[in-house]
Amino acid sequence: MKSVAVQIFGSEYYVKADRADSHIQEIASIIDRKMREIDEQFHQPSSTRTAVLACMNLVDEYSRAGREESDWVAARLGEMTDRLGKVLEQAPCPARDSG
Repeated sequence: MKSVAVQIFGSEYYVKADRADSHIQEIASIIDRKMREIDEQFHQPSSTRTAVLACMNLVDEYSRAGREESDWVAARLGEMTDRLGKVLEQAPCPARDSG
């Protein structure tokens, strides 16, 4: 595991990770951007409060994206199941048709 230096909200942090440096830098950039966005909107008295609000925002965005993706997958599966049911109803079936 190597150590990667990142800049977040004006401070340098060393992160131990087994991921590519570019991946760690990308994550740090997202966090930095979100913290700056929160700071511009709410002017928190400490960077800790800004970090907590940024973290809450990021987790909310992540969970909403996951739900939206799950809803989309469920809708697509429902559509495909309906289509398959219609195809199977129209397909010849010797056991069903011999009655």
